[in-house]
Amino acid sequence: MVEYQGQDLYEATMSRDFYLATFEKLKTSPYVDINKLLLTGKKGSYVLDTVDETYLKVSQHYNENIQKVASFEDITDDIFKFTTNFTEETLEAGEAWVNENVPGVKAMTTGFESIDIVLDYVDKGVAIVELAKKLGITMDQVMAFGDNLNDLHMMQVVGHPVAPENARPEILELAETVIGHHKDQSVIAYMEGL
Repeated sequence: MVEYQGQDLYEATMSRDFYLATFEKLKTSPYVDINKLLLTGKKGSYVLDTVDETYLKVSQHYNENIQKVASFEDITDDIFKFTTNFTEETLEAGEAWVNENVPGVKAMTTGFESIDIVLDYVDKGVAIVELAKKLGITMDQVMAFGDNLNDLHMMQVVGHPVAPENARPEILELAETVIGHHKDQSVIAYMEGL
């Protein structure tokens, strides 16, 4: 979803049948724990009422309005994505399993052992191109900051890709500018210097 000045400029949501079928497929994964699975929608985020409490607590730092539901069939919202966590040891294999076994979606590492599962034609690159179109600017006028694989396409399409020094190697290769470590507030410092 791309929102600008309170107006939705672009969104791509999963149909109810699609996200329920995706959930059924994810349940067969040797890597996905359904009690560590969150669905993000327009009105809120959703977890099963059997959610792992530690996962819920961590998720509340990144998601507003998390609601527990007995079943994902109870959701009456437009769903954008699934988010789940794997262990450090299973992160790459879990991401690969989703990409190889669940049709119509792609899994992307977002950091901290977290994976976003989105429609296979949607990512930050698509969103930033749509925003630039709506604002009437060209991509060579756009700067973006990225550090992980969910930023890959975005970093490929913007004119000025910037990455912190601790970014994934694939992201660092694309960066026009490499700044300090993200823990050192380097993004804010760089923006304030513009």
